[in-house]
Amino acid sequence: MATAADAPRTETTDIENTPIEIIGRQSSHYTRVVRMLALELGIDPPLAPIFDLMSTDPATYAGNPALKLPALRVGDDTAWGSLNACRLLARQVDGGEARVFWPEEARTPLLMNAHEVVTHAMAAQVEVVFHEIVSKRPPDAASRKRRESLLGCLAWLDAHLGAIRAQLPVERIALFDLMLYCLLEHLPFRNPVDLSELPALTAFVADFGARASARATPYRFDAPPPDASGS
Repeated sequence: MATAADAPRTETTDIENTPIEIIGRQSSHYTRVVRMLALELGIDPPLAPIFDLMSTDPATYAGNPALKLPALRVGDDTAWGSLNACRLLARQVDGGEARVFWPEEARTPLLMNAHEVVTHAMAAQVEVVFHEIVSKRPPDAASRKRRESLLGCLAWLDAHLGAIRAQLPVERIALFDLMLYCLLEHLPFRNPVDLSELPALTAFVADFGARASARATPYRFDAPPPDASGS
């Protein structure tokens, strides 16, 4: 499997003269991963908020036909999805890709599984929120399994977090850490889950939350612009 270091490298963008923009929402854990990585790399691109998540116009999502966020626009180029956005973002900084520990660089089954579990948990969180919080639909077999899947992922991550983080290179920005933190912080914001029985995750949130990138990107809802009609 090729690593980020093995991948073809692109020239670093002239940040001073090339517009960089994140398209997403301040309330999105996927968007927050990209925003936090940018700050960890020393840049702070503006966020272009997506106000209407029910829009079926790909233009709302920077052209993404899947109608999903986030996206990253660099000059005339656009990358869809948080992982692609993170990678394109890192390429805008001299040596940025090498400073990040990417999921495909995991070499042990534990690290591979950790990335799989946190990725799934982030997706399950979105589905739970839409079913239970946004749509307010009654529970069904699928929604009950989805919630149990999310809770099971959290329990597994709590049980293995020490061993997982011991295998992450301390000198690099671990995308796993950013993803886990953004997921855990999103729970009380949109889908209250009791983490009191998950001490490793609770301690991780408290410790990682002291980082400047975390403090600068709190979850909040983007206020839509005033109605142009004045009504």
